[in-house]
Amino acid sequence: MILTPLAQMLEQSERIEVALSLIDAFPNHPFRVQADEDMERLIASIQESGVMVPVILRRGKEGRYQMIAGHRRCFACRQLQMEQIPAVIKDISDEEAVIWMVESNVQRTNILPSEKAKAYQMKMEALAKQGKRTDLIKSEASRHFVGRWQRETAEQVGMGSGDSGRKVQRYLRLNDLCLELLDKVDEKKIPFLSGVELSYLAEEQQKELSCYLKKHPCSVTVKQAKILRKLEEASKLNRESLADVFAQPLRQKKQERSDTFAAYFPEGYSTEEQRKVVITLLEKWKKGEILL
Repeated sequence: MILTPLAQMLEQSERIEVALSLIDAFPNHPFRVQADEDMERLIASIQESGVMVPVILRRGKEGRYQMIAGHRRCFACRQLQMEQIPAVIKDISDEEAVIWMVESNVQRTNILPSEKAKAYQMKMEALAKQGKRTDLIKSEASRHFVGRWQRETAEQVGMGSGDSGRKVQRYLRLNDLCLELLDKVDEKKIPFLSGVELSYLAEEQQKELSCYLKKHPCSVTVKQAKILRKLEEASKLNRESLADVFAQPLRQKKQERSDTFAAYFPEGYSTEEQRKVVITLLEKWKKGEILL
């Protein structure tokens, strides 16, 4: 069995019991700890079998500790009013702590896109501070880029999580979305790839789109998002053109409905005239005056 670096570290490290009252959360921790069904199962498991995997901590100031990995286990133990938790203490730098924190969480299921986006950004910045190659180059519109970072660098960030460099780049783009649109991506009201395209819009245009979606609740297809992006790049995106993008599918559906009956009418019949004839025939069919 091949162990991950984190698993190897846990296997080789001494475990001690640490008071929960001495443990502080990781600064700007991107992963939410929620009291949901998964947490209920974790609490039940710990209540029955104890904490099977120790949390990872590093020493803080004045005898306190900073959590690196194990926020959910720590929360569950506090819910059970436990006083201590098994832990492994590591003396590592700020950058190493960020990398370990991200790598210990990104493999979890049910991670929100916004959480992974923030986590990947933190890991990218930590790698940069460590002096490793990160190619922090501002991108131009090109098939070789999805955002600011080259794919080769993104591959480093995605190592251990199963995400390709291109997928990592797309997650990083979400950090440029306004909070309202990012929430809609988390809630799956806007598809992930649509969110990536919308992240290229200026903040003002994103706010305008958010206001439109509040008044006219709907999703944003990838096609629509790409059209909005092209309008933005051409400096043609405004309130009117934005509304027109979302009106196009409605006009298309109306045209499709019209075309459905057009073949059965003489040339020159308007859509309204066709509708009246169809309604008249349906009324007669309903009354049994005609048979189909």
